[in-house]
Amino acid sequence: MQERTAAIQVLVVDDDPTLGRLLLRFLARAGVPADLAVSLAEARATFAPGLHSHAVVDLTLPDGSGAEWLAEILAQDTALIGVLSSGYPVSTELLPPPVRHRAAALQKPFAPPALLEALGLTPPA
Repeated sequence: MQERTAAIQVLVVDDDPTLGRLLLRFLARAGVPADLAVSLAEARATFAPGLHSHAVVDLTLPDGSGAEWLAEILAQDTALIGVLSSGYPVSTELLPPPVRHRAAALQKPFAPPALLEALGLTPPA
């Protein structure tokens, strides 16, 4: 189970607002508070180091690369845990080696328990 001194707060960044709201509902049912951003611009305005404990970021966003932004925020916040998601095969190899170990990759569609496991919020089954 993920141990963190700060409260758990997930930032979901996905340009599909329907999927984003679905992820927020699932996380809320699991007792995990989350915020949604539907673009990198909105995510940049929302994110501050220490504000979120986890980030789930779509690989392809209309205003930029989710992988590049996830790498940037993982470097800024050394306690942040990241998940890179995509409808295409995706790998943490897209992230620079110094931050890669603090991220997971999920291909959409993924099951809700897989999201929690990728976030490190439940022990592997």
